[in-house]
Amino acid sequence: MSEKNRNLNQEAQTYSCGPDMRILAVDDDEIILQLLEGALEAVGFPDVTLSPNPEDALMQLNRAAEPFDCFLLDIQMPVMDGIELCSRIRKLDPYRKTPVVMLTAMSDRDYIDRAFAAGATDYVTKPFDIVELGSRMRVAERLHHETRAAESSKSALDRMVESLHESQAYPLTEPVEIDDIDRFLAIQAFENYVATLGRGSYFASNVLALEVVNIHIINTRCTHRDFVYAITDFAEAISDSLTTSNGFFTYAGSGIFICIYNRVQNSLPDDFAVQVQDRIAQMGLVASDGRPMDPQIRCGSPVSPGFFSRPGNYDIVGQAISRLGHEAAPRRHGEARKILNFRG
Repeated sequence: MSEKNRNLNQEAQTYSCGPDMRILAVDDDEIILQLLEGALEAVGFPDVTLSPNPEDALMQLNRAAEPFDCFLLDIQMPVMDGIELCSRIRKLDPYRKTPVVMLTAMSDRDYIDRAFAAGATDYVTKPFDIVELGSRMRVAERLHHETRAAESSKSALDRMVESLHESQAYPLTEPVEIDDIDRFLAIQAFENYVATLGRGSYFASNVLALEVVNIHIINTRCTHRDFVYAITDFAEAISDSLTTSNGFFTYAGSGIFICIYNRVQNSLPDDFAVQVQDRIAQMGLVASDGRPMDPQIRCGSPVSPGFFSRPGNYDIVGQAISRLGHEAAPRRHGEARKILNFRG
C-alpha cells in the first residue's frame, strides 16, 4: 500500500459511517473526478457515480433506478456550469431537498452566492483537504437523513392523523419548510453559508434579525397549515424587500427571521422593516378564524463583525437576535438561538 493510500485510510478511521449515500459527482476534469472518488471512499463514502459534464449528469438522473442522495457539482464547466445544473436539479421533484455540495477553485464570492441562490446547501474548495471534505460530507449526510426522516413521517397514516389534528397550532419554535422563495435558505444551508464566508466577505457583512412581534397571537388563531402558509407569505415579503440587496435569509422559528448581507456592496435601507410591513399589508392576510392577521414587524439594528471576530463565528447572529430586545418575549430569543445551533 502506498504512503498516500495509507494516510487516506488513517484519515478514514476518524469518521464513523452510517448507511451509504448514493453520490453523483460532476466535474469536467477527469483527474479531479478520480481524486474525488478516492477521497470520498477514504472518508467513508464509497458509493460514487462519476459524470464528466452536466448533460451526462442529467441523463444519469433520468435513467437512475433510485434517486441519488447527494450531489457534488463543479461550478466552472463549459456550456452549462454547475450553478445552472444545480438550479435544474432543484426543479426535479425527487431532488428538491437533496444535499448539493458545490466544488470550486474560485474565491470570487459572487460564484458562491449564486450557487446558494440556486439551491446549493454547501461548498468545498479545490484542491480538496480531506478533513474538510469529510466534515462537509458529514453535514450533507446528516441533512440527507433528516430529510428522509421528515419524508417518512408524511406517510398516509401520518397525513390522516395530521388532518384529524388540523385545528392544533403549529409548534411555534419550529422552523418552517419553505420552498421557491428567492434568497431564502433553509437553516442548515444558512449555517453553511455563514460558516464558509471568507475573511473579507465576513467582515463586509451585516447580520440583521427581524421578527413578527405578535407571532404568538397569530399562531393561536391559525391552524397548523395556515400558519405554515403565513410564515411563507412573510418570507415572500422579506424576499421582495431584499431585491436591491445581495443578502440571504432564513427562518429560525418563533417568528424570527435572520438576514445576512454585504453592507459594502449594497446595504439594506433604513426603512427595511417598514417595507416588509407594507408588502405584508398588501397581501391582506386573514387568520383561520376569519379576522385580519395584522402581523407587526420589528427589526433589530444590524450587527457587524468585530475586528478580532473569527470568520464564520455565529456569535454575530446571536447578537443580532439580542438586538430585537428582550422586553417583549425573552424566551423566544433563547429558543431561536438554540434552534440555530450557535457556536462560540
